[in-house]
Amino acid sequence: MSPHPTVLCTTTVITRLRQAGCVFAEQEAHLITTSARTPDDLTRMVDQRTSGTPLEHVLGWADFLNLRLFVEPGVFVPRPRSEFLALQALARTRPGALVVDLCCGTAALGAALATRRKGVRLHAADIDAASVRCARRNITHLGGQVHHGDLFHPLPRALLGRVDVLVVNAPYVPTKQISLPKQV
Repeated sequence: MSPHPTVLCTTTVITRLRQAGCVFAEQEAHLITTSARTPDDLTRMVDQRTSGTPLEHVLGWADFLNLRLFVEPGVFVPRPRSEFLALQALARTRPGALVVDLCCGTAALGAALATRRKGVRLHAADIDAASVRCARRNITHLGGQVHHGDLFHPLPRALLGRVDVLVVNAPYVPTKQISLPKQV
């Protein structure tokens, strides 16, 4: 018996991803096929990826230092090169520290610290509403608080002079001057 016509086999998914220029087509195909809940989900996800949507936005999550972080379109995907920053901050974070993650995006940096140091008190802030939604999904269960606003402005005044560790991965691409590919 042949599969339902809308069901894509793994070989077909790999072929479509390769044709779209995905360098790691086999790995991506595995992630997509194991994440899709229905045949229609699979088709939609492959279509999104082959049209240039970042893999993490297609999946709805990104891996960062072995943490699965929620991410949605419009939110910067945490990159492996930012793991170095998280590890450097981790080396300076003691248990119970007060940590602030500014320009937090998904709150990847803060989440990495809060999951690896007992009792970290975490506050994160971002000006972007989609980032705030993702950050809340990623750190609220860790006891973290997410504030919506620009830099320090939305943070509680009670934090003034009490922060032990400040992590920031601020936007560094002048998006008004540079047209970036969709996958970035």
